[in-house]
Amino acid sequence: MYWHSTLVMGKSTMVIYNHYKKCEYEGEIKHNKSSFKALNEKICEIIKPDGQAPEIVFEASGVYPRPLEYFFQTEGYTYHRVSPLEANLKTSSMHRHKTDTSDAHKQLAKSHFQTERSTTYQEENYYKQMRALTRYYDELDSEMTNLYSRMHTILQLSFPAQESLLSKRSALFLNIAQLNPHPDEVCPVQKP
Repeated sequence: MYWHSTLVMGKSTMVIYNHYKKCEYEGEIKHNKSSFKALNEKICEIIKPDGQAPEIVFEASGVYPRPLEYFFQTEGYTYHRVSPLEANLKTSSMHRHKTDTSDAHKQLAKSHFQTERSTTYQEENYYKQMRALTRYYDELDSEMTNLYSRMHTILQLSFPAQESLLSKRSALFLNIAQLNPHPDEVCPVQKP
């Protein structure tokens, strides 16, 4: 059995083919708990007769496949995650009428019969978390650099001497800049 899916926001179009390349099922599943439970039951049904797990193939486009991929990982199913470019290149010779259902049939199911794909590597959760934290750190670091750059520009216009007094990344400098953004704040202008 072969299980193939194309994804859009919050749902997947799914087709199931048998070993004779005949479509046995075509439908849509939502990316929610009850649909994933039903999907797990359907996969167990497929496995039951001969103990053979289906070949699972889906297109990885953006963040949309993440819930589906998480489901496969937690249930212990192996799968083939195909990039949209790879799926499109494999079917460039086929006549295409672009819909989610035709993509599930042509780009994924039929091309999978003709292509030897390796199983997608499933890394441990620890490494996923570390990668997510690293991305978050990089975003924060970039944002801080931009903020310091803007602050430097503003201080050069209003109080350039202040940066020569202290390190501009120190807490004391930031406190002084916040309390005294202009020289007139430090030494109030005396009126004659």
